[in-house]
Order: sequence, then structure tokens, then C-alpha cells
Amino acid sequence: MRTSPPPLIPILRSRIQAELLAFVLGDPTGEWSLTELANALGSSAATVGREVERAAQAGLVRVAEVGRTKLVSAETSSEYFAPLARLLLLSFGPRQRLAETLSGVSGIEEAYLFGSWADRYMGTEGAAPKDIDVLVVGTPDRSDAYAVIEPLELELGRPIQVTFRTRQEWDNPEDPFVTTVRSRPMVALFREDSADS
Repeated sequence: MRTSPPPLIPILRSRIQAELLAFVLGDPTGEWSLTELANALGSSAATVGREVERAAQAGLVRVAEVGRTKLVSAETSSEYFAPLARLLLLSFGPRQRLAETLSGVSGIEEAYLFGSWADRYMGTEGAAPKDIDVLVVGTPDRSDAYAVIEPLELELGRPIQVTFRTRQEWDNPEDPFVTTVRSRPMVALFREDSADS
């Protein structure tokens, strides 16, 4: 099945390719099996396997065979590694970095990306996002949330706007903000009930 280039970085052939490269190049010391990558990216092992093969042919990733398992890691000796890793961090990195960062803040039940960044991520054409909108559901200490988010603004190269809603507010269908956000693309960062599974 042919897919469209991702609007966040349309030079790549598909969103799964961009997510795979962002995931692997974003952690240059990591090593993953195709199954682990498929689970992390929410894709099939066959699709991930094809993208890994393309990336390996381009010299962007290494594939080591251990028995019948293929282990994938970043090809850090490639001259493309540093600039491509940075480009992918700026475009696809917000989902991964914010998920990692916010999952450690007590009191957050769910977190989502919304607004223009989520629109582009989900395939809606438009101008490049100027900021990153994050919705936090729960009752965290806001200063704790801001403390972990502020360093990411410099890393991701964009301001991060955080909106907080309690569970009751988020579940209220008459709240105009909630109605608007739910009517547009949202990208889940994590949910408390799935974080432990």
C-alpha cells in the first residue's frame, strides 16, 4: 500500500519510515529486534522489516543477526547520522521525548499532543508548526510538569504550550475547549492504565 509523505517532514516517503528513523537514531546506544520496533511504533513486523532494510541499504542503520533475530541500531559512523538525527528530533521527536518525560510526573493520567503539530503528524497539510500544544489530564503539581518540559523547548526547538485539565473537566462533553480538541487530531503520549502494561 502506497502512503503519502508525512507533512512534518515531506522529504521522507512515509510516516512509519520517519518514526522508525526517529526512534532508532534518537537513541544511538539502543538496539532493538524487529518485533520490539513494531510494538514501539504500532506497526507490523513486516512493514518495519521493509523500512529497516531500506534504511540499512542507505547506511542509516546497522542490522546484526543474532541467531534468527535481527537487531537494529543507529549507524553512528554515517556522515548523515548527526544532521538526520537532529532533523528527525525536531520533526518527530516531540512525541517520543514528551512521552518519556511526562510519564515520570506523578499525577498525570493521560497526555496528548494536539493543535497544528498533531494535525501535521496525522497527515493534515499546512504550515510547519510554530509551537507544540500538549494536553495534560490529571492533577499533577504543575511546577513539576513545567520543570521537566522547559528543557525540552530548547532541545526540540519550539515553545511548548501546556494545557491542564482534571479528569472531570476532560470528561465533560459541554466544555468548549474539550469539544474543540476532541474534534481535531490528537496524538496520545501515554495513558496511566497502559503505562504499567
